[in-house]
Amino acid sequence: MLDSRGLSPVLRDLLALPRLVGGAVVDTVAYAVRVASLVGSAGLALMGRGMRMRPAVRAVWRAQVYFTGVQAIPFASMLAGLVAMVVVVQARLAGAAAEGGPLGRLLVIVVVRELGPLAVATVVVARTCSAIAAELGAMRVSGEVDTLSGMGIDPFEYLVLPRILGVSVAVLCLGILFATLSVLAGAALTSAVANSVSAADVLDIVGTNLRPLDYLVVGAKTWVPGTLMAAISCEEGLGASRSSTAVPPAVSRAVVRSMTAVFLWDGLVTALAYAL
Repeated sequence: MLDSRGLSPVLRDLLALPRLVGGAVVDTVAYAVRVASLVGSAGLALMGRGMRMRPAVRAVWRAQVYFTGVQAIPFASMLAGLVAMVVVVQARLAGAAAEGGPLGRLLVIVVVRELGPLAVATVVVARTCSAIAAELGAMRVSGEVDTLSGMGIDPFEYLVLPRILGVSVAVLCLGILFATLSVLAGAALTSAVANSVSAADVLDIVGTNLRPLDYLVVGAKTWVPGTLMAAISCEEGLGASRSSTAVPPAVSRAVVRSMTAVFLWDGLVTALAYAL
């Protein structure tokens, strides 16, 4: 049956599909541009002040580093030990734990290159990104952002800049800590389950298999995702409407979009560094 416009409902939906897809692509590109502009503005603002921050901004930065990095150390350390245990147990089942060489290479590939940065990013997204989006969203609903502007304080410099810098630094440090603890725990567990392999042997093999490119990859998979996660959280929090019911959806979007950005960036770096 045809509708009043002379088109069947199925045909009308098919004709509307390109417009829907195109609109989604345009919205995604516009969102990416807004996030990139936040990151670029943060970098320009910091360079414009000679890599220095005002005392009040520095205090917010220190608080962000403490919350994102220092307070997450116990949980990240526990995850590092669990990941090492899983790798060693699976290697033992496959017969690789009896030899230091395969296990050392496995620790480099699984922990240092891939799982370490992703695990740290997941921890930070769950703890920090949700908190940033909720905090900034609540500040926007209560009018605190407008109050800062009325007092002559730049909301971007006071709210966004220290959070982007703090999260990026904290994620980088957590990533290095996670990889180090996982490798050490893996070496210790290997020496405990395989009498013929010592922890020193595993660490020597790990050091031999680490390449300069791996250090760059760890930096790229921690510093950049940390920056993106913070920028996305700030964008969602400050972009929430002036309603208390808008804060929970903003938090949800911040978590989902941050994780999406992390996995997309991780796959891109892996493809460029090791697959191409």
